[in-house]
Amino acid sequence: MIPRVERLHNGMPLIARAVAHPWENKVTFNPACMLVEGHDALAPIIAALPFSPGVKVRLEQESALCFLLYRAQGAYTRERDYRRSSMGLAVLTPELDLLVRHTAPVFEPEYDYESLGVEDGRLSKVGDRYVLFYTAYGPGSPHNAIRIALASTQDFVHWEKHGLLKASFNTIDNKNAMLFEGTIDGKYLMLHRPMEGNDAMAMHWAEADDVFGEWHTRGVLMKAHMNPAFVDTWIGGGAPPLRLPDGRYLILYHIGNRKADGTREYDLGIAVADFTSPRIIVRRDEPLLRPEMMFETMGEAELGVNNVVFICGAYFYRGNLYFPYAGADSVVLAGRIASSELIEYLRNA
Repeated sequence: MIPRVERLHNGMPLIARAVAHPWENKVTFNPACMLVEGHDALAPIIAALPFSPGVKVRLEQESALCFLLYRAQGAYTRERDYRRSSMGLAVLTPELDLLVRHTAPVFEPEYDYESLGVEDGRLSKVGDRYVLFYTAYGPGSPHNAIRIALASTQDFVHWEKHGLLKASFNTIDNKNAMLFEGTIDGKYLMLHRPMEGNDAMAMHWAEADDVFGEWHTRGVLMKAHMNPAFVDTWIGGGAPPLRLPDGRYLILYHIGNRKADGTREYDLGIAVADFTSPRIIVRRDEPLLRPEMMFETMGEAELGVNNVVFICGAYFYRGNLYFPYAGADSVVLAGRIASSELIEYLRNA
């Protein structure tokens, strides 16, 4: 049985557009997340946050916090084109209840390679820093360039940008990059999804000795399963793969589908990777989640994106799996898979 996803907050948004903020007055979606536990780990982060002393006192009472880095778009203005994506910051309880949300973006386009938008981040902990893999959308010829870029932080507010990922496979349009949790046989492993070239629109993987160093491809890890209800199907990574207690990895990924009339549906899938097995992917099931609720099926009218669930981060907390996710490219929603459901699913993987 595929584990059951519980939609939190009765399917209502955690984060939605803020009309008063030009940078996010259209849509908020595709949230990266990082769970930080323990007062010692949280103290320097809370100290750096751009909130009032009263809010910080409230946050200091928590033993664990979820830091949410969500993509936002607004309207074009004479001062700035807010249609170009930036990222906002919100702080939530581990159970995905909103505590506070910043009124200004914390991650914005700065350099030419990302001047058309910073999109769809994924967060991982590497050493004493949190590393963000994100999509850099920049100008190019004959079409604009979509590349993987890196940044890092210690507090989710102050960021160091490391430029484009160093890899031959990042010289073509590529996105959906994310790290496997920890290292495997001394190597960092990542997922990515080339949009052109051999085996495009499938999940590839790569390895490196240094996250900020040179990456080398290991080819295709997962290809799409064709769905007879659609004329085209593709896949890409969702949340950074999570290491399980037995050393295997849980992979949540997205599935894109296109109908004959051109309309699309994005679903979620679930898989288990075992690097001691020749197959590596030892179980795979889809769909884990399909757009069914109002905020999943109907997006912001002007953008016209409907029928999408999309994930960029997940974490375990007290045995349960939590993940914020985007609904119809317009709002941030919240889901949970209970520990009992996960235990049963993994027992048969």
